[in-house]
Amino acid sequence: MTLVLTAPAQRTVPFFNYPSVFTTHEEEFVATFREVGRGGAFILQRQLAAFERNLAAFLRARYALGVGNATDGLLYALRAAGIGAGDEVILSSHTMVATAAAVHFAGATPVPVDCGTDHLIDPCAVDAAVTPATRAILPTQLNGRTCDMDILQGIADRHGLLIVEDAAQGLGS
Repeated sequence: MTLVLTAPAQRTVPFFNYPSVFTTHEEEFVATFREVGRGGAFILQRQLAAFERNLAAFLRARYALGVGNATDGLLYALRAAGIGAGDEVILSSHTMVATAAAVHFAGATPVPVDCGTDHLIDPCAVDAAVTPATRAILPTQLNGRTCDMDILQGIADRHGLLIVEDAAQGLGS
């Protein structure tokens, strides 16, 4: 018997075109990097205050808080929502480690669930994962795409759950 090995089929996953966004705004980004770098002050400066004001206006929110990384932002949001020890938080299995880490550092238990065909959290998997210890759903918006938030809100309403969104890649989507 002869065993013939063939190369696996090449797959391409269409993701957001990050290089295009950078090149479209490159001069503006580089000017900002230079201004901040040459100023030598990196913490709680006027650029952060301007960012927070602009983001709040964009989101039509009263306040926005700029933080150093995604883990901190999600951790602060979970703590502000009262998530802690003994709580479970359902999240997508297709996300970066910061999402589960924030749940862990809030003292809660991350419960990853499957993705749908859109590579975002599967609402059916969310509904099936709800237990009496579940306190929140933490969907991750990826590559400028948004989960089916209407269905997730319905699940949250039906079970008395909070939704804390990881929208780092979906801001404005």
